[in-house]
Amino acid sequence: MRLAIRTERVSVFVAGAAFAAAAVAAPQHLQAASTAVLHCTIVDATTLAPLAARCRMIDRFQSNRYPFFMTSFYHAAAGGYFYSNGSFSCVVPTGPVVLTAKHGCEYRETVDSVTVNADTSIVVGLDRMISMDSLGWYCGDTHVHIDHSGGSYVLDPNAAHLMANAEGLFIANCLDNSYYFTGGAASCSTPDCYVYMSEEMRSASYGHLGLLGLHAIVEPVSSSWWPMSMDVADSAHAQRGAIVIAAHPVSSDDYAQVESWPGDGIARELAVDCIAHRIDAVDILSYSNCHQGGIELDTWYRLLNCGFRLSASAGTDAAMNRLDSGPLGAFRTYVRIADEVTSPTHWFAALAAGHSFVTNGPLITRFEVDGRSSGDSCSFAEPGAVLTGRISVRSVYPVDRIEVVRNGDVVVTVSLDPPRGAVDTSFSCSIFESSWVAARVHGPKRGWITPGDYLFAHTSPVYCVVHGRRILDRDDAALLEQNVGALELLAGEKGAWPDTIQSSRVFRELAAARSWYDALAVGVVADVRSATPPALRCENAPNPFGGGTEILFQVPGAREARPSGGSRLLASAPVTLAIYDVSGRLLRRFVEAPLPAGTHRVRWDGRDERGREVASGIYFARLSAGGRIFSRKMIRIR
Repeated sequence: MRLAIRTERVSVFVAGAAFAAAAVAAPQHLQAASTAVLHCTIVDATTLAPLAARCRMIDRFQSNRYPFFMTSFYHAAAGGYFYSNGSFSCVVPTGPVVLTAKHGCEYRETVDSVTVNADTSIVVGLDRMISMDSLGWYCGDTHVHIDHSGGSYVLDPNAAHLMANAEGLFIANCLDNSYYFTGGAASCSTPDCYVYMSEEMRSASYGHLGLLGLHAIVEPVSSSWWPMSMDVADSAHAQRGAIVIAAHPVSSDDYAQVESWPGDGIARELAVDCIAHRIDAVDILSYSNCHQGGIELDTWYRLLNCGFRLSASAGTDAAMNRLDSGPLGAFRTYVRIADEVTSPTHWFAALAAGHSFVTNGPLITRFEVDGRSSGDSCSFAEPGAVLTGRISVRSVYPVDRIEVVRNGDVVVTVSLDPPRGAVDTSFSCSIFESSWVAARVHGPKRGWITPGDYLFAHTSPVYCVVHGRRILDRDDAALLEQNVGALELLAGEKGAWPDTIQSSRVFRELAAARSWYDALAVGVVADVRSATPPALRCENAPNPFGGGTEILFQVPGAREARPSGGSRLLASAPVTLAIYDVSGRLLRRFVEAPLPAGTHRVRWDGRDERGREVASGIYFARLSAGGRIFSRKMIRIR
């Protein structure tokens, strides 16, 4: 919507270097054409407030044009685009120019054509279809980079804020490890748009983890066969409010490729880590998922079918410092926050709790099952209950199908002919066993830079527990057991560790996980309560320390599954407590024996197994008990 056009001769100063660079980049016919300056202001069509936006400008030669003074925000992917803070100027050949502007999923896309015969100023208004934050929904991208290898630009959090603001994101999680890391929201953040610099831990063998909301970087930030992902996840969860996301879980079909991308991004350890609830969410939408144009559901569905409660998340893996990157936020995660005061901490907590849906366009404003929303639970004493629910969808681009999914199977289909942009409908379905129920939305691919092969949105599940039983599909449990077995075989073929203690630990964890899924496949582990992780803590004081430090650790009581179902609490559990350096090398072993449940303590004098004092630096106390691993970061200063 063009609100006003004013054509006039104006005096514009263009930096010589920037103008020369633009001229060199332009094709010969553009350099010879007469030019003028197009000034554009983008506003909210209702409030008339300036609006940051993602834009594209095509001249009469069908070539992209980009503003001066904004080369850092130019990208060549998907037909070319750039980001504007709401006002920009562009040198264009005289004649017709087509401007496309977009601001997230809640505003309608605007395509405007203007004939430029002289220096021209225009004001373009974007219509807001819906305000999701007024309904308690706030969107973010769980996986963004502004300092990725191979980048053409040097970007900082201010640039990330402009881009995130232009995409209408509440939060952009930039997983660039120590780059501008502060342990909190970046100083450029505003109440309606946060930039949080955090970490992506990349393990070539086990998979990549998005560590969101960190207060301190978890070491190491990359690895091959050591440490395991579970250790990294435990260290992240030890930081209050931090959450762990399985990033692009299926980046390749080549399972054996661990030497390079994309095979070294596969989440091979995901099924193992879920057993002790180390993963909070799974990025089912990502540019880096190789399936269905970035949409990967099979792995997530299988894990849900084994009783794990995993939130749906979306992380583009956009590398905004690269010219060829797609935009951040094209896949996005909406979370519902009940608090009046919102912050990244609230967003992370709501995502971990499952109050989310993911989308590349359609907005699921309401999804209820038996009065519960995504992430919530309901219980039934007997099978055969009839669930009633409601789903409401708003979309800039029309959708043609809504599906209700129960344990991975479509049980309700609402077909829309013709496709519509606003839907509110009720549904009902029966459950005969413990089940998860979610909704997904489809539509024909429309709009500018819609990622994937079609319009798509998916809610996190509502969990329906029947007679206290665990959600369980035995076939999927068997498939996940095979998945762990495949990692075991790969580790035997390609694994490399500095010592046998590390390799023994890896194979012990994998064997235990395979046995666990094998038991699940035959129905031995069927009690919902058996999935509750036991308390496991490890602290030390003082920290940092000089001469020595006291390590205080808590051991849970181990549970043993009963063939008849349920479990019993054992009096003691096998416990290992050892000290490692940042490379994963074992320095000192304190405990490797069963210990009774409760609190225990040891003192480390800063010496290794041979009695030699260790140097100043970072060390980890790693506690293993009850099938869980907990790492405590310790700093020695001599």
